[in-house]
Amino acid sequence: MCGNRAVINIKPKPNSVPRYLFFVLRHLRPTIETLAEGSVQKNLYVSTLSKLDVPAPSKGLQQAIADMLGVLDDRITLLRETNTTLEAIAQALFKSWFVDFDPVHAKMQDRAPEGMDQATAALFPDSFEESELGAVPKGWRVGRLDDLLVLQRGFDLPAQDRTSGDFPIIAASGPSGTHHKAMVKGPGVVTGRSGVLGRVFLELEDFWPLNTTLWVKEFKAATPCYAYEVLRLIDFKSFNAGSAVPSLNRNHIHGLPYLQPARPCVDAFEVLASQIHKRCRVNEKQAQSLVVIRDALLPRLISGQLISEHSMKEICNECT
Repeated sequence: MCGNRAVINIKPKPNSVPRYLFFVLRHLRPTIETLAEGSVQKNLYVSTLSKLDVPAPSKGLQQAIADMLGVLDDRITLLRETNTTLEAIAQALFKSWFVDFDPVHAKMQDRAPEGMDQATAALFPDSFEESELGAVPKGWRVGRLDDLLVLQRGFDLPAQDRTSGDFPIIAASGPSGTHHKAMVKGPGVVTGRSGVLGRVFLELEDFWPLNTTLWVKEFKAATPCYAYEVLRLIDFKSFNAGSAVPSLNRNHIHGLPYLQPARPCVDAFEVLASQIHKRCRVNEKQAQSLVVIRDALLPRLISGQLISEHSMKEICNECT
């Protein structure tokens, strides 16, 4: 690896296990942050970090702890990498059907659309016609974005009024805690209105969109997964109407010209995409559960409060 002046490279000694050291330092992060010096720009010096007290059991015990926590960490990473792949599949499917029009091109050439059953292929036309957006599938009309969906400003919820609960709070930057009440029925789609522009979130369950967001109040000619992919393709930052704080005027977005595919095609996409996103949600919930287990075990393991070897094996087997 190559490091620059902004980082500290830590080289484990022969009597230490690198991954154990990684877990310990991650556990001690709050303490490490207090060691940083400076008012405007925080700096952590090698000499200061070198004096940090770190639990140093035998190398064999370090390896055992690293192995156990590593199983959890690897499983969490795998679940989230799987979700990244699944998201990419849904996005590629949307692009193929509604941007590149691959099924229409295939039918024009007397070919069966790749990876598509006959019933779904029959939903697509076999020719194009000219429009203000260029050549589009025959019979698909051009309208505005607000013919597809209607965006609405989110709801105020000051920090002091929040009560932890079952419903995610969505800010412009993404999930921001939970609340005991929801303002919007899922599935829904949210994007940033103020502060952070360009991120788009699909929520399958009921949620609370904050006032820094815009959420889809009405799915007109769109469906949740379809709307999610449509909004992901918009360069929201180019519509920034703010100066110091980035902000977005929904009316500037609503007026954009947009293609409206035949509704059966949109519905067919929704069936496939919703299955993918539901799988992602199951994976993410499992990853979050493993994070809780890992973070609960970490301080017990490095402090010497080890659980039995039998229990350690059970947890590792459960994770794999």
